[in-house]
Amino acid sequence: MARPRQATSTDVARQAGVSQATVSVVLSGVRSNIRVSDATRRRVLAAAADLGYAPHPAARALRQRRSGAIGFLPRPERGLPFEHPIHYLLSIHTARAALDRGYQLVEAGVETDALRGSDALVQFLVNRRVDGVLFDGPRTAAEVRRVVDRGLPAVQILRPRPDVATPTVTVDAAPGIAAAIDHLVGLGHRAIAFLGKSGAAPVDRARLDAFTAATARRGLAIPGDYIRLIAGDYGLEHGRALTRELLALPERPTAIFAASDSLALGAAHALYEAEVRVPAAMSLISYDDTLAPQLYPPLTGVAQPFAAVAERAIALLVDQIERSDGPAAEPERVVLPTRLNVRRSTAPPAAGQASDDVVGGARGGQGARPMA
Repeated sequence: MARPRQATSTDVARQAGVSQATVSVVLSGVRSNIRVSDATRRRVLAAAADLGYAPHPAARALRQRRSGAIGFLPRPERGLPFEHPIHYLLSIHTARAALDRGYQLVEAGVETDALRGSDALVQFLVNRRVDGVLFDGPRTAAEVRRVVDRGLPAVQILRPRPDVATPTVTVDAAPGIAAAIDHLVGLGHRAIAFLGKSGAAPVDRARLDAFTAATARRGLAIPGDYIRLIAGDYGLEHGRALTRELLALPERPTAIFAASDSLALGAAHALYEAEVRVPAAMSLISYDDTLAPQLYPPLTGVAQPFAAVAERAIALLVDQIERSDGPAAEPERVVLPTRLNVRRSTAPPAAGQASDDVVGGARGGQGARPMA
């Protein structure tokens, strides 16, 4: 039996009563000098749906001189999923967002980490004929600049290098952290500790600044030894060590805010080892909200909108790839808000725990004591 003939763009144009060029503009989604009204666009889409026609991705890419591939360069520090869950989430979300726009994601593996300090990384991408590159937390500005100088469209997310002019998608920590502090204060907490990261990175500093601003707004004078910072990467062992330091203080806090899920996971381990029940004897809030819902008890968490970050980043990148009038004069900078998800790891402080008199007392005012 002969296989039924597949519909072509000519068939769609005939049924919709338009030119083949109009069909191409409508179904490809690219910018064109051909003006198409909403009514015509709907007529073309209806005809394509009725005939079961869809443009062949490879043929479309060939005509447009594009490969239909987007390079994704994840942050260099990658380990087990529970140690660095953000990489895995972004990988999933960016792949889905790319597919939704007709592109395939080409993710650089750990074998490319050694190439990041040279032109070999750009050659790796060129060899895979990517149309653009998405950076998640590039290690250096030179890494991004090499790609841009080669003429490849690029977008940076979450931890961008601001001295390289590309579109960026970042997250504002302040709304979620402010809501977290309001939540704890509403439960009756005044002695709130912070686990975070020292250094000059704007993303890490923003979390501490948001905590400082939120506690000050609620009239809390947080003692310096309630602020515990690490100098290295976020990690479970760091969270465990910092929490043990807090538990050794003469006056323990009644709540802990951890600036990453991995720190929160380490804090939960230390609290369990010390037989400090969450939330009966200690409330615990995490930042990221990747692992938080899966722990027990499920942690109250400040959520970063990873899916929205991926979608906006891919949209910005595809816009650069497909625009016909050259790059935008000013790269777009998108900032998305965090939000608080309240779960079972927070409760009012137990009777007899630290009070207002403890916080801001003899141990000193607000400040940060880095941990080497």
